[in-house]
Amino acid sequence: MYLIGIDGGGTKTETVVGDLEGNIKATAITGSANLRNVGTEEAIANIEKGVRDSLSCIEPKEIAFIFAGIPCFTEEYGEREGEIKKALFVRIKDLLTEERRMMIGSDQEAAFCSGTDEEDGMVAIAGTGSVVRGWHKEKDVKIGGWGWFADESGAFQIGQAVYQETVKALDGRIEKTLLTDLVLQKMKVSNIKDLNKIIYGENPIKALSPLSILANEGAERGDEVARSIIIEAVEELAASTKCAIEKLKFEKEFPFVLVGGMFKSPIFLKTFKDKILPFSPFTRIILPENKPAWGSMKLAIRNYEKIK
Repeated sequence: MYLIGIDGGGTKTETVVGDLEGNIKATAITGSANLRNVGTEEAIANIEKGVRDSLSCIEPKEIAFIFAGIPCFTEEYGEREGEIKKALFVRIKDLLTEERRMMIGSDQEAAFCSGTDEEDGMVAIAGTGSVVRGWHKEKDVKIGGWGWFADESGAFQIGQAVYQETVKALDGRIEKTLLTDLVLQKMKVSNIKDLNKIIYGENPIKALSPLSILANEGAERGDEVARSIIIEAVEELAASTKCAIEKLKFEKEFPFVLVGGMFKSPIFLKTFKDKILPFSPFTRIILPENKPAWGSMKLAIRNYEKIK
């Protein structure tokens, strides 16, 4: 008997299959499951593909439960939950005996569960986009997470800032720095015209987001332009975090789970801790060893226990 956990991201979806003890047996990576970004049909198709791909390399067994954590689902698509769930079930009903053995929920909840078993606490996600979410005494607070164009601390916004500074330097509006060279080397171009062919190509989101890695590399090597981009992103995430903490009013130590690629940047992570820990002495920061898809599988196990 298997359980399936799904972490639907802005650029990719990770699906894991595990047993009742939480041991991962197989994984699969497919395209985005963000309803806002790619639409319902494409998101559901990517989820279905992930489920089928993950099952294709293991012995077929009964699927006990599926939990799919999807970005912006609860706050923006909650009223369509029944419709979206049914549409997904129709596509995988040959694999799942009953619709009640499947749940669609928040990717933020799954990310939180990847780092703790506690019910109260907070999670900050800084991946392609960014969001802060917290739960305390039946309060549920979400700050940010309104999409690529609003999430100031995500890889897309940071990558966009890197691109903007590169264009300024190539124009001559500012001095060229190490960051300029890093971008040109990464993109294998020497001028704005060729750079723009890549940035404004088939998928600008996928083109811009990886540039966030160059912001970290430049900052670590002493580039002040790159460092200022990282620091500004951290300040926005810290402001969102402080806002959530003030609304939730924790009176004792609580888990704060940090998830997403931006936290792999030492400068991003250290600066964020330096801004949050003095502000909130009750904060216990957790960097999960497991990915959010594993958190989704934990939620699948919990919900299966309720119906079996």
